[in-house]
Amino acid sequence: MKKMFIILALVAVASAPAMAAVTVTCSQAGATVTVGYTVTSTVTPSDPNRVRAFALDATVSTGTISNAVCSNASYYVYPGSIAIVSGSVSSPGSCVCSSTYPGTKGGVTTSGVTVEMGSLYTGTNKPATSGTLFTLTISNTAATVTLSANTARGGVVMENPAENPSLTIDTCAIAPSECFPSSYVGYADWKTMGKPNCWCGTNTAGMSGTPTAWRFQCYGDADNKTQDAVGKYRVYSNDYWKLVSNWKKKITDPTLDACADFDHKSQDAVGKYRVYSNDYWKMVSNWKKRDSQFTGTGNCPTG
Repeated sequence: MKKMFIILALVAVASAPAMAAVTVTCSQAGATVTVGYTVTSTVTPSDPNRVRAFALDATVSTGTISNAVCSNASYYVYPGSIAIVSGSVSSPGSCVCSSTYPGTKGGVTTSGVTVEMGSLYTGTNKPATSGTLFTLTISNTAATVTLSANTARGGVVMENPAENPSLTIDTCAIAPSECFPSSYVGYADWKTMGKPNCWCGTNTAGMSGTPTAWRFQCYGDADNKTQDAVGKYRVYSNDYWKLVSNWKKKITDPTLDACADFDHKSQDAVGKYRVYSNDYWKMVSNWKKRDSQFTGTGNCPTG
């Protein structure tokens, strides 16, 4: 890529270069990861030296990258696969580079892609100093996405290709989704107790393995099971004995079973007991109830 854009830079009409700093950014919304850029300059802040082309690797710690879409109208030249016949572009190709070339990631449906995209402009028809380059769709929203410059393909090439910019690439360490969101009142306690799944209701975001929903824990169901073959009671004696075995335990007690803490709160200003009378009365008020007797789906109001 770098040799190609040196040639393009020589034939393009360009302003005098200025020392620049380039930042590659990353953000996530669910399964969509957006990769962008910002160019700044301490010499001419209003008109910094532009980037001619980017060659970036993106990898996920778990799962795969199921799709990659390049969305910047200025960086529409894809050097890895563009086809030029008799001086005309017969096919723009794809911004995702083929893994058949050395130093290139596996591509879509694997854990990593190499994206290469460049601009071709003259005069005032130049790329913005910031914007979105491409978006990725990842299969595991709890994965960490790592970005890096693909040096084998040139990394970041400036309008003046002899210039090596100050380059910063966001770590893009996506915080895993959690089944008990940080906006919930008991979030800090939930973390301290080891993030018990039983507090999460039917929200299974970020759970490892094969997650199991706990629809009735906050009503007094400490074992996530029904009991009695005939009655099929959701809250019954097994739950009671779990409550008894955790009675008056504190959050600092390593033997505490958080699933017996039905109200997700400590009680008693002095004792700060996780399992106490309020949990007992929750159990009593739902004693021998069947699944169908709970309001709606029975999903616990964990907020």
